[in-house]
Amino acid sequence: MLNLRIVLGDNDEDFILNTSSILNQLGYSVVAADTSGTALLRKIRALNPDIVIADVNLRGISGFEISDIVEGEEICPCVITFKNSPSEYSLKLQEKLVYAYLQKPLSYGSIEYVIDNAYINFKRLMEYKTKLKERKAIEKAKGILMKKYKLSEEKAYEYMRKKSMDRGISLYKVSLAIIDIIEKDKK
Repeated sequence: MLNLRIVLGDNDEDFILNTSSILNQLGYSVVAADTSGTALLRKIRALNPDIVIADVNLRGISGFEISDIVEGEEICPCVITFKNSPSEYSLKLQEKLVYAYLQKPLSYGSIEYVIDNAYINFKRLMEYKTKLKERKAIEKAKGILMKKYKLSEEKAYEYMRKKSMDRGISLYKVSLAIIDIIEKDKK
């Protein structure tokens, strides 16, 4: 079990109280809760939690809309809660960045599993996204060096790696500097 900070949103205040109690018993920290989607979104942005649990029919902004915003801004994953059958929401759930939901009434045993897996999967996706961004910058910088100085791919990479080691900074930061310098020269 992970010690995560959670923001909880539901129209039913009793559900919020009961779920907060369960989450606290499981070792999670409920840092905020609200019955309004817009107020919940403000709290999410202010508190930067590890997980959001939001009801699909939240007033103001639905759980799916909150999920799109929060996951799109790379704040954290959003676990959707609902009373009906999951098949009713299957298409919307598949569009989410992290496929995570809890059906009401909540099953005590599934809460921890769903929350921890949503968090772990979201973190992995963010790491892959960062690595891809870094790899693209390295490839772009290498291509710039190859074109501008007529270097082979190997020589361009060796040059960047040497600069990285000499300065004690990452290859990614060297790549950003190369891109920045060369693009400034073009202007």
